[in-house]
Amino acid sequence: MRNALIRIDLWDVGQGDCSTIVLPDGRLIIIDVGPRGSPLVDWLNERRGAVPDIAAIILTHNDGDHAGALSAIIREHKRRIGVFWMLMDRNPSNLVFQKIFRIAEEAAKEGCFEIKRVDEGQVLWTSEDGKTVLKIVHPNFIENVQAINSGKPNGSSGLIVLESNSNCLFAWPGDLELNKVAEKLQSTPPWGLFGPHHGGPSDYPTKAVRKKAGKAAGALKQLVRCSVNLIKPQRSFISVGTKNPHNHPRPGYLKLLKQAGSRIVCSQLSRCCDRLHVLKKIPVFQGALALGLRPCRTGVSCRGAMRFYLVDGELIPDEFDTMHQTRVRSLLRPQC
Repeated sequence: MRNALIRIDLWDVGQGDCSTIVLPDGRLIIIDVGPRGSPLVDWLNERRGAVPDIAAIILTHNDGDHAGALSAIIREHKRRIGVFWMLMDRNPSNLVFQKIFRIAEEAAKEGCFEIKRVDEGQVLWTSEDGKTVLKIVHPNFIENVQAINSGKPNGSSGLIVLESNSNCLFAWPGDLELNKVAEKLQSTPPWGLFGPHHGGPSDYPTKAVRKKAGKAAGALKQLVRCSVNLIKPQRSFISVGTKNPHNHPRPGYLKLLKQAGSRIVCSQLSRCCDRLHVLKKIPVFQGALALGLRPCRTGVSCRGAMRFYLVDGELIPDEFDTMHQTRVRSLLRPQC
């Protein structure tokens, strides 16, 4: 789109997270890379000479569905990466953390890129006029340590926001609890929200939790409702895999988003929406192919990938937005 300052692509990587931002000079910022087999890897390899350098890769946290494709990307593109941002969301002796850090450390020692810590207040990119900023608003040092000590790494997930003219346009919270997202963003609620946690926030009370909580179950649900109402995103993108074993996205959470006025889009189709479409592998809309991106190898596409353009301080959805919404109406019981 002409006159767009930046372009944001929300990828379909199955059960995982991955977004890319194309900066005015053509360089990429990557927020999470998706699991092993992420279509981002093949897309980067195919465009080795056509796509400019990668300004930065940021991992919201170190789970495999957010960081699994990292080794393949570093192996093929380590000398094109400017900065690698990561956090210590678990004990350094943890094997998952050690593997990711070792891959990055080896490349850093070769002088390929810097490693920086995901920390509150860090600025990832600023436009030339200083009006548009991509920055980290969570965690700070204390929050990071508390999450490690509690054994709940999701509590240390990075929360990244895109702001323009002091308005919060979009937020990437990784797997952060919804109440923490609301706490950090209630003063400047985002227009668009990615997830969190694939449409199943860690603090959303499942049926098992509600049953165990007994009379207190209503209070747990009310806390989530309050969090949703504090941020009230106008658009919600749920990055989810059709066959994920975690029952993501939670229909109850999507209902709360709808009640708050949010328009929801899922990357892949859920059995709750239309079991027949899932069984017969009938996509609703193949967003990745329409946008010239690599499609996911697994699951059944609902929206697939989605794109936004930043124009005059506002995010504009891609030209397929209305078409997808029309097709969704043909589903048996769409949750969006």
